Amino acid sequence: MATDYSELVGILKREVVPATGCTEPIAVAYAASVAGAKIKDLSMIKAVEVCVDAALFKNGLRVGIPGIKKRGLEIAAALGLVIATPDKELRVLETIEPEQNQKAEALVEKELISVCIKGNCSRLFVEIFVTLTDGRQIKVMAVDRHNNIVKVEEGINLTHEEPGAVDEQAHKKLIQAYDLKDLLDFSNTVPVDEIRFLQEGVEKNMMLAKEGLSFDGGIGQAYQKIIEEGILNDQMVTKAEMLCAAASEARMSGSTLPAMSSAGSGNHGITVFLTIAGVAESTEASPEAMLRALAFSNLITVYIKSFTGTLSAMCGCGVAAGIGACAGVSYMMGASESQIFKSMLNMVGSITGLICDGGKEGCAYKLALSASWAVKAALLAQKGVAVHEDNGILAFSFRQLFENLGYLCNTGLAGANNSILDIMERQYKKVG
Repeated sequence: MATDYSELVGILKREVVPATGCTEPIAVAYAASVAGAKIKDLSMIKAVEVCVDAALFKNGLRVGIPGIKKRGLEIAAALGLVIATPDKELRVLETIEPEQNQKAEALVEKELISVCIKGNCSRLFVEIFVTLTDGRQIKVMAVDRHNNIVKVEEGINLTHEEPGAVDEQAHKKLIQAYDLKDLLDFSNTVPVDEIRFLQEGVEKNMMLAKEGLSFDGGIGQAYQKIIEEGILNDQMVTKAEMLCAAASEARMSGSTLPAMSSAGSGNHGITVFLTIAGVAESTEASPEAMLRALAFSNLITVYIKSFTGTLSAMCGCGVAAGIGACAGVSYMMGASESQIFKSMLNMVGSITGLICDGGKEGCAYKLALSASWAVKAALLAQKGVAVHEDNGILAFSFRQLFENLGYLCNTGLAGANNSILDIMERQYKKVG
C-alpha cells in the first residue's frame, strides 16, 4: 500500500507520549482523577471500588509511585481522587504535594478503597466506582489503553461494567494495514521535521538514566564499576544496556521525572529510545539518522503490540520494544530490509518467553537484557547470521511472525498471568 505520512505520524504522536511513573498505577490514578473532578468534598466519599484486569493488577502491585513511599493501586486511586486533574492524563501524579499525599493516605487508612481483579478479562480494564454519602455514585471506565476513558457516569443505582471483548477491528485497522516495506519507506522519506518531536523522548529518558546512574548501590553504578575494572568495554552494547537499566531502575523506584513512553509503556519507551541513543552515540550517527531510526523502532513496537496486546504474561520490553529497538539499530546501521527482518528473527527466536512478573525495580535487569541482545541480534544479522524462519514459532513473513507471537502471548500463555500473580500475592503477604 502507499505509505500514508499523516496516518503514521499520527500513530507515533498518539503512541509516544510522556508518562510519570509506571503506567499501570497511573492508569488507575488517571481514571480516579476523572471521578475526583466530580467530587466537591472528599469527606462525602463512602466507598471506592477499583476493579482491574489481572495483568494490570500484577504490574501495579509492587511498583513505586512517583515521589512517595507507599506502593499499590489503593494509594494510586486515592491520589487520583485527591489531585483530580484529569487533563494531565498519564502525568497526573507528576507533582504530589505533601498535603495531597496526606489526604490520600487518610482515604486508604480509613479502608474506603478496595481493589478487585476482574476475572476472565482479556483486555486492559479499569473501573473506578465511587459511592458518596448522599447516595450518588460515579463510575469511570477505561479499556484497552491506559488513558482510554470510554465511560463516565453519575447517578443512583449504577451497575458495575463488564469488560467485553477487545474490538478487534479498532485494535488492528491502523498499524496492521502496513507491512515492513511500508514502515521502512515511511522512515526513509518522511520529512524529518514531522518526526523531530521524537528527540524529546531521548532527552526525557536520558534524564531518567542520569538519575539512575547516581543511585548508590544501583545497577547503573555497578555497570560503571565493571567498566572501570576492565571486565566490560565501554562500547555500544554495554552503553545501551547500562542506560536502559539505570533509567528503568529510577522510574520503577518512584522517580518524579517523566519517561517518554512507547505503545503505552514507559519501560518500552526507555528500551527503544535509549538503545537507539546509546548506539547512535557510539557510532556517531547523525541526528537525522537517529530520528528516522526512532520513528521506525517505535512503529515496529506499536505493530508488535497490536498482536501481543497492551499487557501480557510476556515481558513487552523483550518481545516488543526490544525487537523494535533491534530493528531500529539495524536500520541506523544501514541494514537492508532482509537484514532487518533477520535481526527480528534473532530476537523472537531467542528471548521469547521472558515473563512479565509485574512492575518493580527488577525490570531494570530485563531492560538491560533486551537492549543488549537487541544490539547483538542486529550485528549478527548484518553478518548474515539469523535463526532460520522454519524454527519453532518463527515465520517466513513479517506479519506471520508477529501473529505467531501474539497467539503465544494471548492464547498459549492465557493461564500464565494467574500463576505469576498467585506467586506474587503469596510472596507479598510474607513481606508486605
